[in-house]
Amino acid sequence: MQKIEKIVIIGAGSVACNLAVAFYNKGFTILQVLSRTLGNAKMLAESVDASFSDKYSEIDLNADLYIIAVKDVAIPELISKLSLNHKLVVHTSGTVAMDILINSTDNYGVFYPLQTFSKSEIIDFTHIPLCIEANTPENEASLIQLAKEISGNVQVITSGQRKILHISAVFASNFSSYMYLIAEKILTDNQLSFDMLKPLILRTAEKVQKQLPADTITGPARRNDISVIEEHENFLAANPDLLEIYHVISENIQKQFYPTKK
Repeated sequence: MQKIEKIVIIGAGSVACNLAVAFYNKGFTILQVLSRTLGNAKMLAESVDASFSDKYSEIDLNADLYIIAVKDVAIPELISKLSLNHKLVVHTSGTVAMDILINSTDNYGVFYPLQTFSKSEIIDFTHIPLCIEANTPENEASLIQLAKEISGNVQVITSGQRKILHISAVFASNFSSYMYLIAEKILTDNQLSFDMLKPLILRTAEKVQKQLPADTITGPARRNDISVIEEHENFLAANPDLLEIYHVISENIQKQFYPTKK
């Protein structure tokens, strides 16, 4: 099993920044940051005492691990420019298959953190699930050992399972954030503050940590309160898009809890 000590980060976005800092804070050497945008590479590199470049031809070949942390759509073009022979290379995507790396190196895998990230807030990885996949048992062992240095929640996950996790995460995180956006719009359009909802949002998030999601659902659709649902839909009638979202979700909640009702 190869021990990983020196890392090259390819990318300088949210995931790249958080991973680079997490490993740097645990004593790993970040040799280099590569990014198509030189300014972004420089900014991240300076925070982790690394060199930087915007040219893939200048990649440092002395690392033990190369982490590709870029947008999914950029991965195919990027790896077409990389030839790392026997070096261990991983990507961090939730949806891209591991085998996309097969022509770049003999040793490859996936290092997928199941979390939402931003460059402006570097977060603690202690409880973040790190999903590992590799093309050999030896590479898997190396990546598991590495992941355990920053997280207490390390899982070996196939490409198919990872895609399912990512879809579920879209529902749980991205879609719920969009619901907050809708709620904010409704409130601000009516001279009310979104801050009033924050205790409710926090309480809902706390409940789902201890209960099954089905046990946390409340509201008119859960109660099958048709009169309230109709009143809400009448209010939303001026905005067909919001009306449709409200109607579809309410209808699906009713089907979940009242399957015999028509």
